[in-house]
Amino acid sequence: MAKRKKYNKKLYFIIAVASLIIVLAFAFIFRRPIIYYSKIVYHKVFLKGNKQQVFISRPTNLNGEIFIPDAEVFGIDISRHQGFINWNKLAKFKFSYHRIDFVYIKATESDYWSDNSFQRNWDKAKKKGFYRGAYHFFDPQKKAQEQMHKFFDIVHLQSGDLPPMLDVEKESTLSTNEYRKRALNCLLLMQQHYHIKPILYINQNFYKAYFSSPEFNDYPLWISRLSKNMPKQKNWVFWQFTHTAIVSGIDEFVDLNAFNGSALDFKLLLKP
Repeated sequence: MAKRKKYNKKLYFIIAVASLIIVLAFAFIFRRPIIYYSKIVYHKVFLKGNKQQVFISRPTNLNGEIFIPDAEVFGIDISRHQGFINWNKLAKFKFSYHRIDFVYIKATESDYWSDNSFQRNWDKAKKKGFYRGAYHFFDPQKKAQEQMHKFFDIVHLQSGDLPPMLDVEKESTLSTNEYRKRALNCLLLMQQHYHIKPILYINQNFYKAYFSSPEFNDYPLWISRLSKNMPKQKNWVFWQFTHTAIVSGIDEFVDLNAFNGSALDFKLLLKP
């Protein structure tokens, strides 16, 4: 009798472990639709004044409210982390007083990696009428020439495209001067190759630590500041004010950005 009970316990344990593995495998395989429909169940997004409010119907760790600044032009930045994007839905998405006007798309990182969703997203953004731009994730440990060669091989700007953007946010043991020098070399190579001044993306605190230096004064800034207060730098053109926006056509949270100027000012950024 004791042996049978011991056998039953082992059997129940094996069944429980196997069931858990099956549930986890199912959740992993169908993770994107689960995420998407959980947003629909948990959240109802609407605009109230200048906030993207989210009603939460049950406990969740997702953000409950997003501040939307007063601006004429808005856009998102995306990478493979946003998964397979439904561009038809995204093109129709808008709040009561604005739509998504531009999309910046990750192309490369360091000197060895390219985003396998870049070309599809690049082509779809153009086809669906978005202003599009491409960006490179800067690696301070790698040579600027090798990083930019990778970017130049993949990103071919056309008239009407936005300037290339250098995403600088990776910490390093390099000295401040050496860090600045390597980032500046990337910007100079971008400008030389595309004949348009690139944009420097950076967190506001990171900017204070590394880039509040005269050699960067002429470069337009894209400041990431998750706050209701706009960036303090004089030469900022884009403000990334949230990482947790919810937009139709994308099953993951996405960064939302505001342009510092009018719709006419925005068009002056475009490549001739």
